[in-house]
Amino acid sequence: MKTKEGLWKLSPSGLYGYTECRSCFWADNHYKKAPMLPLLLNSAMDSILKARYDKYRADGAFPPEAKELEKEGIKPFEDIDTLNEWRAKTGALKVVDEGAGYELTGKIDDVLVEADGRLIPADYKSSGNAPKEDKQKYYRDQLAAYGFMFKKHGRKVSDRAYLLHYFVKDKSNPSIEVKFASHVDLVKIDLGAIEQKLADMAKLLNKSYPGHNEDCGKCSYHNGRGGIFDIT
Repeated sequence: MKTKEGLWKLSPSGLYGYTECRSCFWADNHYKKAPMLPLLLNSAMDSILKARYDKYRADGAFPPEAKELEKEGIKPFEDIDTLNEWRAKTGALKVVDEGAGYELTGKIDDVLVEADGRLIPADYKSSGNAPKEDKQKYYRDQLAAYGFMFKKHGRKVSDRAYLLHYFVKDKSNPSIEVKFASHVDLVKIDLGAIEQKLADMAKLLNKSYPGHNEDCGKCSYHNGRGGIFDIT
């Protein structure tokens, strides 16, 4: 959708749609999406993880399951007031590019810091299953967008980001006290590439509907049902 100024409203969490299917990405941004049921368990896990990381942040450390970050010379971002603002306000890191025609806003889970002071975007991911090897492809643009937003706000940014995965350790365990395993996932990010990609997204959205994508299951499903959009 567009802002009242006529700019396309983009969010880091929704950028993978452009890579997955440009037709669906176009439709999702031109038409109001149907409301989704809130993922309350995921939201609760995010709150728990933020509290957990903040507890150790007070001592300049990471939780035991993320100690490997310290071996990389990485430290927690210590300005908790600024971090909480970035976590709570979608507009705190807003980037407006009137030339390209978009506004980028979003909230981040956590921030790490390189030994030289560069910021490292980080995002918590909770699931019932261990992350697959290719799972980071869904989040690379999201993390790169956070880094891009930092850069546009005058911060120095690393070329790496992290996904902090938490998943159920044993789904066959009948205990109500669910135990979680974890995985720290390094993701390389390219700020120049994501800046160009954001401009390409806005350019696509300013054109007419690109048509059904035969390689997309969602497009094929709706096309088989007569389509969902009356687009010519």
